[in-house]
This record gives sequence, structure tokens and C-alpha cells, in this order.
Amino acid sequence: MLKIAICDDNIADLTNMCEIIDLYRTLQRDKHAIKYTAFHSAVDLIAAMENGEEYDLVFLDILMPLLNGMDAAKEIRQFNSSIVIIFLTSSPEFAVESYLVDAYYYALKPIWKDKLFILLDKVISKLDNYEGNSLLIKSKTGLTRIYINKLEFSEIIGRTIVYHLTDGSRIEASGSMTDLGKKLLDYSCFIKVHRSYIINLDYISNLNSKVITMRSLSLVPVAKVNYQTVKSAYIEYSFHELTFPSESES
Repeated sequence: MLKIAICDDNIADLTNMCEIIDLYRTLQRDKHAIKYTAFHSAVDLIAAMENGEEYDLVFLDILMPLLNGMDAAKEIRQFNSSIVIIFLTSSPEFAVESYLVDAYYYALKPIWKDKLFILLDKVISKLDNYEGNSLLIKSKTGLTRIYINKLEFSEIIGRTIVYHLTDGSRIEASGSMTDLGKKLLDYSCFIKVHRSYIINLDYISNLNSKVITMRSLSLVPVAKVNYQTVKSAYIEYSFHELTFPSESES
């Protein structure tokens, strides 16, 4: 089931989003189960998530009182690094900042049905791909399944592969960089940055010529010879482009 949260203090915009998602849900009835919850404030959304509510996708208005959407996204990222965040706003001024919280897209209002349908199709495809991709690892404690979207980075220590997961846990298994590369490098989100490290591009927080800071604040070294390749791959991976029909076609 795809679980969606919609947060907007503008009742008209919130109602419009709910109506479009209701229509999309009807059309997807035989393919995907979809459930959504509407929030009038980011404070209420954060409270719900802190109380255990989980969502796969959050639509966030940016300009809201008490807690704006950008600050809400930063709080969400502290306890959920994989949730898909899409910003909704009437102003483009926060577009660059949206990448700091790994936003999937930055949509300018008004939100049209055709545009939102395309976004939802892409998000569902992304999540289906993530859920279907996993590794079955023979770890030191037995067989363990690791989902690709939960793997932040991996490192080689001697003859041991250490898998660092987004929840802070580590899984160890015997193997070499060759073994690790065969498991991960076919996925577009992974890249080898050093002779001992393969990282998930989804979880880069900061990148420079010597070290990568991951979302967990773990520091991963970058080989000098790999830096430009890693930088280019990260830019290409992060700034993906979505093609929409023109507003006149909506």
C-alpha cells in the first residue's frame, strides 16, 4: 500500500490535492492500494509521525505558519531518510534549498491533474523498484535480507564486508570488493568512491574532493582519481528531470 501525507495550510489547495489523489486512487484501484491523510499544519504532520505514523510519500507546502515546509522536511529527515518528499509552493525561491533535504521534486502551484498523475506514477515506480530490489546476505548471524533503499554505504575491512544501513545498524559478511561490486554496482544509485567503499548516491549529504559526508554523518574517503567521476555521477543522479505536458494541455 502507498501511504501518502498531504500538508498544506491553504484549504483550497489541500482540497484540490485530495480530489486529484481520490481520482488517481480510483484509476489505480486494480494496481495499487493508496491511502492518504491530509494535514492543515506541519506541526500536526510531525506529531503524527513522531507517534508512529509512517508514510511513503509526503506532499509539503513550504510557506506555512509555525513550522514551514522546509523546516518540517529537515525534521522528517532526522528520523526517516527514505520517505519521498515533494514540495508544493507558489514561489520558486526555495528550489535550490530543497535539494538539501533530498526532495524528489519541487512543484509550483497551481497543481494540475495531469502533472500530479505523472509524479505519482514515477513515485510508485521508484518505490516498487526499491521494494523489489534486495540482497540476501549470509552474514555472521545467519541469512539476512538487505533492501537496497536501506543501504547507505558499504566498506571492506580485511576480508569482511560491512553493510551500513540507514537505521544505523551494521551487518557483516565475508567477502571482497569484487564480491561487493558484483552485488551493488549494477544499481544506478551505487558507485565505488574508494578501493574500500561503495556508497549509495541517495544518501550523500556533502561531497568534496577528499571526503563524502553521508546522511548519517559518517565520513567516507574519496580517492583523488575518482572525485570528478563521483561528482558528475552525483549531479546527474540528483538533478533528474521530469517531463510534463504544458499547462495548456492540462
